[in-house]
Amino acid sequence: MVYRKKKRKLTKKQQKQQKKITLLVSIILFSFIFGLFVGKNDNPGNTLIEKAEQLKKEWIALIQERSPKVSEKNTTKNQKAQIHFLDVEQGSSTLIQSDDGTTILIDTGRYEDKDKRIMTYLDHYIGTGGKIDLLIFTHNDSDHIGYGDLILKYYDVKEVWMNGYDSTSKIYERVLDAIENSSTRYVEPKSGDTHQIGPFYLEVFNPTPKARNNPNDDSIVTKISFNEFRGLFSGDASSSVEKDIIETRENLNADLLLMGHHGSNTSTSEEWIKAISPEISIYSAGINNGYRHPGPEAISRLDELNIPTYGTSKDGTISIEVSKNGMFTIETEKEE
Repeated sequence: MVYRKKKRKLTKKQQKQQKKITLLVSIILFSFIFGLFVGKNDNPGNTLIEKAEQLKKEWIALIQERSPKVSEKNTTKNQKAQIHFLDVEQGSSTLIQSDDGTTILIDTGRYEDKDKRIMTYLDHYIGTGGKIDLLIFTHNDSDHIGYGDLILKYYDVKEVWMNGYDSTSKIYERVLDAIENSSTRYVEPKSGDTHQIGPFYLEVFNPTPKARNNPNDDSIVTKISFNEFRGLFSGDASSSVEKDIIETRENLNADLLLMGHHGSNTSTSEEWIKAISPEISIYSAGINNGYRHPGPEAISRLDELNIPTYGTSKDGTISIEVSKNGMFTIETEKEE
């Protein structure tokens, strides 16, 4: 993964850590040089060298504390999990939670939602001021980064993923400022990266190291697995990205597919559906939205392959309960 440092003012915590590292390095260099100078006198030289070695160990430990942690794939079993596709009108937000408290939030809805329902949902499912282990902004459109700045302010967000391609919008700038003013770790994942967080194993399929320079097609596309269940989350990637992923990746199969671009006709191609072979599909869109999402052609492609589709515009918030053996049940906010 690419750990990108934004050219912004360091937080107070980062400043303190940087000063401590600088001080430790200075002491180590001084002790080493002085130790060489008095090396002929066994006792003084040895004492200083031992001190330098001890300081070196402290310095390495501090560096490791600041560095991103890489973990092996966790084979933890026997945990239930819940996936909530939140009804945030014409936007997208998915909350994933496991029994052990691990929480992943993918996107934060639309900024124009004056009711700020994303905050109400998080207060309900996580609790005000609660922990979010991983916050993924699939891309920087306002209907996906929505109230991300408030979430970073009011929740304990451990790590944030963004696709690394800048935007000129004020909403994006507010999100960057919120990241800078928090203690969260900032990451820019690329295709081929993997990441373990609690019982969840994430595989990144997009974006590629070479930017497509298209806000939607540079979306972070991930496959998230736990127990025997797998979900694929497409962001706003189009069928051209889907084709690239099919040609470069293996084992795309998933139980659940979040349709690309709110169910648009330009995503969720027949080739993509067959490669994933999902048991259910979900789209996130608002009622009577001006984009006419979901697209009838995309829904038809799923219907022809006998894959049931749920959507927030007709079902409200969609909750999936995943059992310890990977079996799942679906509950919708609105009755059909």
